[in-house]
Amino acid sequence: MKVGDNIKKLRELRNYTQQYMADQLEISLSGYGKIERNETDVSLGRLQQIADILGVDIHGILRFDDKHIFNLNNNEVANGQVNNYYSGREELLERIIEQLRKENENLLSIIELMRTHFRKDA
Repeated sequence: MKVGDNIKKLRELRNYTQQYMADQLEISLSGYGKIERNETDVSLGRLQQIADILGVDIHGILRFDDKHIFNLNNNEVANGQVNNYYSGREELLERIIEQLRKENENLLSIIELMRTHFRKDA
């Protein structure tokens, strides 16, 4: 997928219009349209501006994969706002939390062993 395609999808996920993006970038609507249609090369500086407007970093644009996005409302617009979430993110966070709980339990048992050991030496 090309950069312009990723920019377009990220823009649409935020319910931004092409006109809004063009205004923010202080370029013409047709100039912005060329970016999304991959008809013009985007400089690194311009890509950073676009990333800032979209609230992502440059890597977020370059590596964007819409297969990891889904819409909880299963529609394109809900009261003018699209509610999208990264699929699998909740499961990942739950696994991290569980891993941290186990690590915490392990550390607490080590602390208790050390306390017991030092009490015997005292």
